[in-house]
Amino acid sequence: MFITKHEDGYLYIVNQYDHSVQAGEVARYWGNEEFIRPQYFESMCLAVEKHDIGWIESDEKVLFDELAGQPVPFLSVNLLQHVDFYGKGYEKVKAEDPYAGLLVGMHWMGLYTSRFGYDPSFTFKIPQDLAPQIDETIIQMQKEWVELKMELWNKQGPRSEFENHLWINYEIVQFMDRLSQYVSMHKPDTTNKLVMGPVRRDLESKGTMITVQGQGDGSIVVDPFPFVSEVETTVKLRKIPDVKYDSHSAVYKALEEADYEEVKWKFVPPADKKSSNPLKSQSILS
Repeated sequence: MFITKHEDGYLYIVNQYDHSVQAGEVARYWGNEEFIRPQYFESMCLAVEKHDIGWIESDEKVLFDELAGQPVPFLSVNLLQHVDFYGKGYEKVKAEDPYAGLLVGMHWMGLYTSRFGYDPSFTFKIPQDLAPQIDETIIQMQKEWVELKMELWNKQGPRSEFENHLWINYEIVQFMDRLSQYVSMHKPDTTNKLVMGPVRRDLESKGTMITVQGQGDGSIVVDPFPFVSEVETTVKLRKIPDVKYDSHSAVYKALEEADYEEVKWKFVPPADKKSSNPLKSQSILS
């Protein structure tokens, strides 16, 4: 769960899987004159949509911190639970779409490896006593990917081109995850500015950092703008009082009784850019 505190005395709560579904909806707008749609585009969108599908059970049961008396935010989840949730989600998505599953697996392992060096400022906190187990998980997963990549590549075109598209897709998954986190953890009146990325514009370019800034009215300027047009999106959230709950059942009851609210957002290009750009080339879709 994404859990944020605001000045009105409530906890704002977005389910992990609702966040990924919302991110997947926005991902389908990716691509314009500046940013290509890589190969396996639909599989990439599916990976974004379902990258947190393994968290459905924890969202429904509600993880509870007895000491704090509140639900557990996603960054504070026990590491072994974290591995278990993502592992189940990875297997489920891989069974549906192997390429999407590969991307979900890369997203999962990237959380323990500073996103494979893409984001040195971020990595999940790994207790020293669990480091060997996590290292072994990372090694075994990457061994599994060797065979999976060979099956997906199937000698269709240069292997280097397959890998290049794969890593651009990974970059997009990471950006879409963070962009969705932005709208899941802010209120529409935010003017907070974050820099996300890097994401490459095409196979030959270097990574581009993308600035995201709320305008105080539910619209968010994304610069440079990677989507085919302005994107309207909705975040589903619930609010419960920001108090110390005396039991898991108490916080569970509060969430059960809370109505879902739909918060509207819009991603827009900078004012000096066109509001809509055609896709660079239909030939890049697959």
